[in-house]
Amino acid sequence: MNRPRFVASALFLAGHLFALGCSAPRPEPEIASSAPQSGYAERYPAELQATASSFSEREDIAKRTTEQFKGYPDQLKKPDWKAVIDVIEQADAAGRGYDYVERVRAVDGAVAFFNENRDDLTRKVSGAAQYVVKQKGCDVDVTGATSHALEDGVERQLEKYVRDRNEAHRRLERHRASLGKENVAALEKQADAVSFTSYLVHIDMVEHKVRLRRMLEEMEAVKASIDEAVAVEREFQASDERTDEEKKASDARIDELGRSKAMLDASVTQAKQIDETMDERIAAAQKSYREAMDALLATLRENAGLPAEPGDG
Repeated sequence: MNRPRFVASALFLAGHLFALGCSAPRPEPEIASSAPQSGYAERYPAELQATASSFSEREDIAKRTTEQFKGYPDQLKKPDWKAVIDVIEQADAAGRGYDYVERVRAVDGAVAFFNENRDDLTRKVSGAAQYVVKQKGCDVDVTGATSHALEDGVERQLEKYVRDRNEAHRRLERHRASLGKENVAALEKQADAVSFTSYLVHIDMVEHKVRLRRMLEEMEAVKASIDEAVAVEREFQASDERTDEEKKASDARIDELGRSKAMLDASVTQAKQIDETMDERIAAAQKSYREAMDALLATLRENAGLPAEPGDG
C-alpha cells in the first residue's frame, strides 16, 4: 500500500473508532429515574439521608474489622498455617467476587424485609405457637421464647446462606480435619469478617457513592414531583364527587408530601457534604484494608516458615 492510501486508511480507521467510542451503548439494563413518581419523591429525603448515613456506618464497620486482623493468628492454636493462609486468601478474594457479592445483596434485602416487618412476623409466629400450646392444655406465655427463636433462626440461616457462596468456607471444609474443631470455629468467623470487609471497601462503599450521586442528580426533579403531587391532590379534592373519607386520605398524603419537602434541603446538604469526601474515604478504607491484609498474610507466612512474599526465596 502506498503512503497516501495508508494515511487515508489510518485516518478513516481512527475516525471510525472515535465514532464508536462516542456512541458506545450504556451498560444494560438502563434503569429510568423514579423521580417523577410521587411515592418515590415522598420517600426521597429519608432515603437520601439513609444512604449517606449508611456509607459512614459501613466505613466504621470496615475500620473496626480491619483493625482486628492483626489479632487473628493469636486466636489459633498450632494450626496448619498453610491451610490458614489458603482460607484467608480465599476469603479476601471472595469479598470482591460476583458469587459472594450477589449473595450478600440478597441477604441485605432479606434483612431489610425482616427488620421492617419484625413485629408483624413475630406476632403471627408467636400467635400460632401460643395457639398450639393452648390446645395442648398448657397455660404458659411463649411469646418471648418464640420471638428469640425466630430471630436466631433467621440469623443462622442467613449466615449459612452467605457462607455457601464463599470459597473460603469450601477450603475450610477441605482442611477441617487437619485444623481441628477449635481452629475451624475461629477461622469461620475470621473468614466471614475478611470477606465482608473486602466486600465493604471494594464493592459496597463504592455502590453507596454511585447511589448517592445518582440521587443527588434527581434533586430538582424530586422537588418538582412533590409540588406536582400536591397540586394533583388539591385538584382531586376539588371534585364534588369526593367523599369526606377520600378528602381526609388526600389531606394525609399532602401532609406527608409537605414533611418530605421540608426535609429535602437538609437531606441534600448532608448528602453533598458526604459526597465531597467519598472518593478519598473509599481510597483510605481500601488502603487500610490492603495494608492490614498484607500484614496478616506476612505473619501467617512467617508462622508457616514460608518467604514473606509468594515466590521469594
